[in-house]
Amino acid sequence: MVEQVRLQIKAQALEQRREPRSRHYAEFVNGIDVLLDYLQDHWLGDRMPADAEELGRVREEVRRQIRELHRIWSRVAIEGTSSVANAGAEALEALGDIASCLGRDLRGRRASPPEEVTQRGTRRQFWEALDEAQDAFIVAARRSLQDCGVRRTRRTPQSERPLDE
Repeated sequence: MVEQVRLQIKAQALEQRREPRSRHYAEFVNGIDVLLDYLQDHWLGDRMPADAEELGRVREEVRRQIRELHRIWSRVAIEGTSSVANAGAEALEALGDIASCLGRDLRGRRASPPEEVTQRGTRRQFWEALDEAQDAFIVAARRSLQDCGVRRTRRTPQSERPLDE
């Protein structure tokens, strides 16, 4: 009985440590999802913003979302493991590449005469790099949460196991 209480207290303590990590990890992943959707609709899709003013608004919104992701990442770095923080930093680097590309496109739009913007295929590569960085973050986050010692599995009693085991 005492051992059972001790294990229950330990499990509760681990869950309390795990919960903020899980929440911050999910916020980071969700923030990237929102940004990927925005980029798909406003920068990567069939239509590149036609003029510098419209592209400037897209760039400002992307910069706002990146600032928010940096804010969330700081909580990930404090609450989470180093492997998850590093995976988040990789995603932020991919975001920096996108922001740089948007900046070049905006300067091109503002040039006189206007210069060509980044080709759609190149923009797609930046988008895919961010998507891959997000996937790597998710893998690191899952691994980190599992390594906290809180696992949601239970042992199957011998009587409930299939006969072929």
